[in-house]
Amino acid sequence: MTQSSTAGRRRLAIVVSHPIQHFVPLYRAIAATEDIELRVFFASRIGLQSYYDPEMKTQIAWSMDMLSGYDHVFLPGADAITAVDFRSINSPGLAAALDAFGPDAVMIYGYAQANALRAIHWARRNRRNAMMISDSELRRPRTGLLGRIKAAMIPQIYARIDNFLSVGDCNEAYYRHYGVPADRIFRSPFTIDEDRYRAQLTQKDAARAALRRELGLADDAILALFVGKLSARKRPADLLAAVTRLRDAGGPLVHAVFAGNGEEMAAMQAAATRDGAPAHFLGFVNVDRLPSIYAASDMLVHPSEADPHPLICSEAACLGLPMLLSDRIGAEGPTDIARAGDNALIFPVADVDALSGRIAELAGDPDRRAQMSARSLAIFDELDVQRSIDGIRRAMIAGLRGRRG
Repeated sequence: MTQSSTAGRRRLAIVVSHPIQHFVPLYRAIAATEDIELRVFFASRIGLQSYYDPEMKTQIAWSMDMLSGYDHVFLPGADAITAVDFRSINSPGLAAALDAFGPDAVMIYGYAQANALRAIHWARRNRRNAMMISDSELRRPRTGLLGRIKAAMIPQIYARIDNFLSVGDCNEAYYRHYGVPADRIFRSPFTIDEDRYRAQLTQKDAARAALRRELGLADDAILALFVGKLSARKRPADLLAAVTRLRDAGGPLVHAVFAGNGEEMAAMQAAATRDGAPAHFLGFVNVDRLPSIYAASDMLVHPSEADPHPLICSEAACLGLPMLLSDRIGAEGPTDIARAGDNALIFPVADVDALSGRIAELAGDPDRRAQMSARSLAIFDELDVQRSIDGIRRAMIAGLRGRRG
């Protein structure tokens, strides 16, 4: 190893597939600390240029600076990698790049890419702290062959990791299920672009008025927001059916607003037109506009049948939205960003009647909406980027815990 840590500072290497818009604010925040020297190792340049997202059915170009404010390198061969999968994210030059930096700890995102295994191997060979962060949870059934493979494989991989960063309660339960001791788990919530979202807090009234004008709605119209890919997995059509059913039953009039695109878009638009549904389709909304859409809404609805720890929950909480989540959402828990009966209401996945009832509860009770909104803001403050950095710092300090022989 050619370098050693600067006096008083621990060196952290983060090994990741490509620049990801949600993680960049964390990298900048770590880089601004006085006690951690960060370098991010990217395997590819995916995400920096416009690309087609097949699930979103949209050409995407992120309207944000992804690379400034933190030290980073692109590993050899980065220009040639065009897919994010186990075989593609495989950089033979990773070990040499880590040797040149000489980190005290190496942080990886899960184990589903070859570079994660390369990083673990490097850390063990060099007696450095291997740290993993993931959003895996147990809310989706894992049975049959897949369940047996995971039961056999995951403990073997986890035995090679020194410390684990958990993003929430369900994620922590997953680690414990596969044998990770509690004293090797450190809470480090996934981060969002806090500065951008917090700035919108002072503009909520203007945002509410602007979106209602754009949609041709009254100033007091109640908006239930869906953010994400309009795919079968995320079940956006359940929200469309719920607000339509609520209107037809003579309940509160609630308008569903869909910020996203995907395979379900055309069918949902056709159904909304046919039924005269109170629904509005914004298409893909880029990161610069998204905070104002949250600010303009009255509640977030996420009916997905599989979503480990969606960042939309943190984004919604940062702007004070109550949340209505299916019981398959891994961001719910007593110390997580979504807390049942506090700032979130939970309903059984695919149960449109139950979802309709939860929407009616909130739509018909402005005081409760206000209380849940206040709790979302307070809970987000507990789980902000400083909490994330604190978890990383504590995991780094914990080090190898004497497990290496």
